[in-house]
Amino acid sequence: MGWLDEIGKSIPVEKIYDDLARKSVMEIGEIATNTVKAARCILAPIDYLAAKQDKLQRHLKRVNEKVPEERQINALPLITGPIIEGLTYVDEESLLSEMFENLLARAIDKDRVDEAHPAFSKIISQLAPDEAIILSHYKSESFDMSLVYIHDKEFGLAIDKKVIENEFPVENLIFPQNYLMYLDHLRNLNLLTIYNDFRHSKEDFPSHHQLCLQKTKLTDFGQLFTKACMP
Repeated sequence: MGWLDEIGKSIPVEKIYDDLARKSVMEIGEIATNTVKAARCILAPIDYLAAKQDKLQRHLKRVNEKVPEERQINALPLITGPIIEGLTYVDEESLLSEMFENLLARAIDKDRVDEAHPAFSKIISQLAPDEAIILSHYKSESFDMSLVYIHDKEFGLAIDKKVIENEFPVENLIFPQNYLMYLDHLRNLNLLTIYNDFRHSKEDFPSHHQLCLQKTKLTDFGQLFTKACMP
């Protein structure tokens, strides 16, 4: 018996939604008898729940196809609950959606369940689409970048930085101008580590400008994350 069959027997989804709709419609009849607009507003969540259920079924079908039936096991709710919640809010055809599905597949795969860290679903929920693209590139290689840090002449604190050369293909991003911000966020999530080398300088640079050679790559945690979640 497959994983989806077990879910179907233990959770009669269709009946739940039928009961929910029936109860909601009865309440609507009492609340909005003479207010057509209010009735439409109250009925809208029922249509939303039905669409949400259809979307979830498509996700589960794709997850089922990723794991051979003989390797399927019952997943821990600690992992699957946040994943299913996260799938509600992402574009079904997006990379983020595929990452959630891959993580869910790990959670039911007895050979790879050790890769399904409970924190991963929360991390995916915090990623921008561009950040998912960045991670997909860093999964296979690291990238270097040359930056100029501009310091305040009076106090010596860095007040700005400009990119001189960047190996990363920022043209693949929706908002390439946000690349440095994305790197900072991914580093805060412990997915990327950044090494800065300030020993280099150029003779034609003003005294308050400092050249930095920056190398960025996945952390050990980031490698496990991309292994579990990335296509």
